[in-house]
Amino acid sequence: MKKRILLVGDYNRSDFLYPAKLLHSEVDFYFIEFVNEHFLKNKECLEYGFVIYWKNYKDAYDLLDKIRPEKIVFYFIESFNHVALNVAAKSGKIPTYHLEHGLRFSLNSFLKENNRLKKISNRIKAVTQLRHVYDRYAGRMFFRNTIKKSSKKESEFLSSYYSIRKKRSIRETSKEIRDPLRLPDKYISFSPLIFDYHKKLEGLSDSYPVYYVGIPFFDRFFKWKALCQYGENILFIDQPLHEKKFLKWTAEFKEKFLRALINMARCMDKKLYIKPHPWNDKFIYRPFLADIILVEESWEAIVPDINITLGFASTLLMPFMAMDHIACFTIEMHPQKTNPEYSDFLLRSKACHSVDNFEDLSERLKNSSVWHQKQKDHKNYFIENWMYCFDGKSSERLRKALIKDETV
Repeated sequence: MKKRILLVGDYNRSDFLYPAKLLHSEVDFYFIEFVNEHFLKNKECLEYGFVIYWKNYKDAYDLLDKIRPEKIVFYFIESFNHVALNVAAKSGKIPTYHLEHGLRFSLNSFLKENNRLKKISNRIKAVTQLRHVYDRYAGRMFFRNTIKKSSKKESEFLSSYYSIRKKRSIRETSKEIRDPLRLPDKYISFSPLIFDYHKKLEGLSDSYPVYYVGIPFFDRFFKWKALCQYGENILFIDQPLHEKKFLKWTAEFKEKFLRALINMARCMDKKLYIKPHPWNDKFIYRPFLADIILVEESWEAIVPDINITLGFASTLLMPFMAMDHIACFTIEMHPQKTNPEYSDFLLRSKACHSVDNFEDLSERLKNSSVWHQKQKDHKNYFIENWMYCFDGKSSERLRKALIKDETV
């Protein structure tokens, strides 16, 4: 008989579906994150499990009674309903896990303004979606009903959490509330250095239960770790900076940046591959399609054809930083300057280097062999600290952690 796992996170994101893709033959997955059907944008999740919505349950105990999961896996425990579900699971002795999903690092002050703007934008969107007012009300009542149905200790915690979180950021709330009811029973993390983020954020002890698995969705890249023959072209891994109004990026600045990047690649007689982020507006690439190659998910012809990777602070930089034949450069050409650099947490590994103008980038690419050697000497350190292992077996470690509560 299949196990039953409740997976809490944005199932519209293909990368968040990775555990379900890996284990759906062994596990019945139930996905929850949104209040109603309106928010289901990517139906890929329906291939791997069942989608449920907060509005259909009176409270967290009602949800658990009806779904009866053996385990609950969270990508975040941040929203009111996340916390309510975690508390109810603890009351019912259902094991809860926090599953890592991307790079984690110390967020600096330059992120605060962006977070404030996002909150304002979300409030505006909520107000404009009046046709969903009832469902939003039902979602809000889910948390309040969970408080009412909880025992005294859990009810007091949830009430306290609500009063603090509604006024403060998740980081501020985590510092103020140091309570086991706020935390998962175990963490499944990529590596010790990434888990350090959670230890500092949540005030975790050195002995807090954690499984280190590496990065499962990068197993497919392992076969290219030690290529001996390869091309000399360029891969640029994009991020939705202007879409998110981050670091004062605008569409106009992005177009100017792309034009300069394309001109540089053309002058060096190199092909330019661009991997968009799922949140990038691909319309911005349309004027440049004759000069670039957009990458979707097929890497077979691309990885052996490049020896340079460029990007910002993307998780997808990591497997390329780990490959022997790749020199990696982070781009710090932001309209809003940052101190330290946006990609500082990666740069400290010395397995990549930063550039803040195209003249510098062009010069480094002309002398790429020098930078290959500089970075190669630090790749093992980077792998051990940021990726734990780069051996193609992270998926198996994830499987053992989720199915058998075992580590490799």
